[in-house]
Amino acid sequence: MKSRRSIAIAAIVTSFLLVGASPAFAGAINGSGATFAAPLIDSCKVDFAKDSGHTVNYTGGGSGKGRSDFTGNLVDFAGSDAPYSSGAPSNLIYAPVYAAPIAIMYNLPTVKEPIYLSPETIARIFSGEITKWNDPIIRTVNNGTVKVPVFKTKKVTVKDKNGKNVSKTVPVLDKNGTPTITKYLEKEVNVSLPNTPITVYYRSDSSGTSENFTRFLKGANAVKNPTAWPKNQNTTFTNAMPVDVASRFNFQGESGSAKVASGVAGKVGAITYSELSFATDNKLKVAYVQNAAGEFVAPDSAGTSAFLGGGTIKENGTVDVDFVKSIKGAYPIGTASYALAYASGKDAEKQKVVSEFLTYILDKCPNKYPEKGFAQITGSLYTKAKEQIAKIK
Repeated sequence: MKSRRSIAIAAIVTSFLLVGASPAFAGAINGSGATFAAPLIDSCKVDFAKDSGHTVNYTGGGSGKGRSDFTGNLVDFAGSDAPYSSGAPSNLIYAPVYAAPIAIMYNLPTVKEPIYLSPETIARIFSGEITKWNDPIIRTVNNGTVKVPVFKTKKVTVKDKNGKNVSKTVPVLDKNGTPTITKYLEKEVNVSLPNTPITVYYRSDSSGTSENFTRFLKGANAVKNPTAWPKNQNTTFTNAMPVDVASRFNFQGESGSAKVASGVAGKVGAITYSELSFATDNKLKVAYVQNAAGEFVAPDSAGTSAFLGGGTIKENGTVDVDFVKSIKGAYPIGTASYALAYASGKDAEKQKVVSEFLTYILDKCPNKYPEKGFAQITGSLYTKAKEQIAKIK
């Protein structure tokens, strides 16, 4: 018969082995904010859970909600397409881990070929000045010669959610994060545009996407067509409009990217601005947008990388873009979006998971899900993102 002492020792050893076999911390972190980043987060959090054992919960609600929840210490991290204008917490860290285009998506089922839009044309549509698709300003751009860059791509093999190897196509970037242009297409276009009324869907909530889009409308027109969009950017789209939205009968506000995109999908002649993945999900066509170099560029990760590469990275991790700088291959509504994290003062185990998840997003997710339209961050912006994540303690 075993002694009580030997039984006790055995129990201690068994307990030690069981504890040692378990992960140090396997829990959940919670985030909220920008719907811009949600398509990538929603895809990657499943893979992250499989690889790490940690759960990530992320609710959208817009950049404004993300910043509000973050300021109120209601989340472990947040998403915002734009920095705080005021009232930022002292322990805030901006981590630029997302980059993607804001697409101009529309519903014109009778138009089979792509539509080409200049910054001035986009501004006059979203101010309500242009009300029909066959307006002479739109027709002028879509009847003539357009210059379109073609980017070099490569195949990469990644594992899907079922663990199977799948092949994905991604742009080739140099060490500075600049995409390689293989050639330019000089295309003669003659798009037949219908006499269909334009219905503009806009974000009615506080939105970083709206802030970045209206920043583009002002900045891209500031030199050549300043009257097209004279007001400064705003998180509330209607506050940035040159006119009172109440005077525009063909404008419809909705909360969130998903709702404006589904609204366009259900209305022939409608148009909106949103993340590229929402166009894909709703089977909407997207416009080629003219950049400062005179090129018409599709909303994709390559054009986004080219555009952001011409910006200025600030010490705090945010990016200032330049709409009037001539950048080859740049899609001029490419946007960097930020994870908001706490430098200190939070649960250490959760902080570690936040750091691991943001690193996972930065390193693995854009190339794993290129169909979501997010750019792989490289070069000096990648270096800055890693520096910012390392500050999470």
